[in-house]
Amino acid sequence: MKKKFMTLALTAAMAASMGMTAFAGQWVQNTTGWWWQEDNGSYPVSQWKWLDGNNDGIYECYAFDSNGYMYADTTTPDGYTVNKEGAWTIGNSVQLKFAKDMQNESGSNDNTAADNSTSDNTVYTNEDMVGTFRINDENREDYFELMLGAGDSIAAFYYDTDGDTHIYSFSKVSNTKYRDSSNSRNLTIVDYDTIIVNDRTYIRD
Repeated sequence: MKKKFMTLALTAAMAASMGMTAFAGQWVQNTTGWWWQEDNGSYPVSQWKWLDGNNDGIYECYAFDSNGYMYADTTTPDGYTVNKEGAWTIGNSVQLKFAKDMQNESGSNDNTAADNSTSDNTVYTNEDMVGTFRINDENREDYFELMLGAGDSIAAFYYDTDGDTHIYSFSKVSNTKYRDSSNSRNLTIVDYDTIIVNDRTYIRD
């Protein structure tokens, strides 16, 4: 994928759950590693950053060390996994955002890992998570409708790409984790707008 980055003017992306977009800059490499350089010569240091380097409307999340180099194929100091291209992953899923999602958010695209964490110290109630969550890809065809379940559980309708409807009941395991044991489905709350169901990422509609 590094070769792909080079043919696309060495561009890509990294990290959080909020943010304005980066409109200019490029990937640069030396014998030590890769870093993201803005048009004004600055570069991110000790932070996560969402970037759309090849201007395809898809953002990925990357972490940079204290010298500005991108972490790759490792676990970052704050405990998150990045693949060999440096993109933040959960399970086997690269975390993505799309231009239309970024436009609906406010703030900065420079974030600490705490801003992006799926932490059991953060309490999400089933009432917090009521809403529609669509698959995090360009088509966004399949989706979950989350509703209040019995007690602290989450009830869900899942609409797949074939038009079929599936019903789930997720019991609370921890502050951010729920499970439907009868259907072998695990639901993880990344943040208020993002859930993961069995390694597939869904974004609040």
